[in-house]
Amino acid sequence: MADETGANGATPGGAALPPMRFGWLDEELPAGPWPSALRGRLCDAMKNLGWAAVHAGEFAPLEHLYRDFAAIFPRLLVDRDDVDRAADLYTLLHIMLWRRTQILSELTVFNADVVRPFVDYLARHFPRKAPPASDRRVPRIAYLSETSDLFGANAVARITVSLMLGQHELRDEAERPILYCINRPAPELWAFAEAFGLHIRDMARETPSRTAEAIMAQLAADGIDVLIADSNCAVATMVLQRRPVPVQAFHENGFATWAIPELDLAFMGITRPSPELFAPGVEMVRTPRNTAFVFQRIERPEASIAAVRGVLCAESGVATPSVVYGVYGRMAKITADYMAQVEAILLRDPRAIFFAGGTGRISPIMDRKRASPAGDRMVIYNDFIDGHVIGECIDVFLDSFPFPGGMSCIEVQARGVPVVWMAPPPGSEQMIIGDQRDPKLKAHDADQYVELALQAADPAAWTAFGETAIGIARRFGDMREQAELVEAHLAAAWARARRDGKMAA
Repeated sequence: MADETGANGATPGGAALPPMRFGWLDEELPAGPWPSALRGRLCDAMKNLGWAAVHAGEFAPLEHLYRDFAAIFPRLLVDRDDVDRAADLYTLLHIMLWRRTQILSELTVFNADVVRPFVDYLARHFPRKAPPASDRRVPRIAYLSETSDLFGANAVARITVSLMLGQHELRDEAERPILYCINRPAPELWAFAEAFGLHIRDMARETPSRTAEAIMAQLAADGIDVLIADSNCAVATMVLQRRPVPVQAFHENGFATWAIPELDLAFMGITRPSPELFAPGVEMVRTPRNTAFVFQRIERPEASIAAVRGVLCAESGVATPSVVYGVYGRMAKITADYMAQVEAILLRDPRAIFFAGGTGRISPIMDRKRASPAGDRMVIYNDFIDGHVIGECIDVFLDSFPFPGGMSCIEVQARGVPVVWMAPPPGSEQMIIGDQRDPKLKAHDADQYVELALQAADPAAWTAFGETAIGIARRFGDMREQAELVEAHLAAAWARARRDGKMAA
């Protein structure tokens, strides 16, 4: 666990910090406090080394460097002017931990390692202010989102926009939520906003601190009463720690760990509620994590689909596959155990092929491909993959375990592709997958996983499984029910804020 330092670089108890040495540094770091120039050089070195490890994706370097960086991080939080470097390192540590995580409980260390030192630092230099008073019966809402690309690899923006579209059905046009984009919105988001009447704000500025200041100024200008962050990112932490609005909420998307003091409400769509996730007093409520049907099945040119099909056949050496099994998404989810089951499936059907595509660590996949007698029929693509193209090429989706897929499973089911999935272990943090999967394709062990994959690919059963898949996607593509649930929780939180006097007089 990382040490927490005071404003002068010493521990909270006042004891001097010892020197530090790390294998990736050529010099021993002196006892603290460290001068600004040294803090700057360290930050630059950590970012260069850390981002290289993130892009390589291998777990061992990510684990080693994350522990070293987490030990250093609190000692870099000294002066007010350190804030942008601190935000950059917060972001790096966040991604380093996420990229190597296969079980959600592993993410809880982020609170002690990064969140608490960062919010303590912010509290010293950027004190909170009482939010402005409001007597509105219906609170004015804004979402704060780090992802600003509706059609990229990260599904969070699609999930947030889907919820906003559901709220459009419940609110007058003047009371519709506003989307505050921490990063510059992609052109596709602007076009979508115009087509669907979505209110968005481009809040991207030159640095994290300027972005945070711009967001707070815009919140005041828009008269926002409720702010909902969809990410526990650095800028969101910087904004919420200042308490610019009476009600502050978090719509979690898998990385739920966020023990900031100024949080009132957490919408739990994936992670099981736990006191380890948040600061005391945060209300955790269960809401679905759905995506509007408009995002589930986006048409792609037939020529692109045909080209990918041709590549799959050519690279596998199977001109007419009996079935194409596949998975796409974050490759850190793919384990050696998962690949062992893929091999077992392919050995049972010599004309079946398997595709895996996405970014991140692929060593377990490549190790199995090289060693397996069915390795030639494993086609691996280590880059972002357009799910709306590959979803037209997969016949049966083999969901990853123990960390299951999210948006990818809904996208393929919207195309009538059955999803074979593994039951999560008892007490697992994963709450969502049972609701968004076919219970008839739920495996309880490796052998059953293989048998269900073969059953789902059987032409006599595939059509019925596909119809069930489409029904699941359509059910979760209707956002009104989720929007009503979220609105009810927000109304209750807004009533408490007005009753308890959480606003300036």
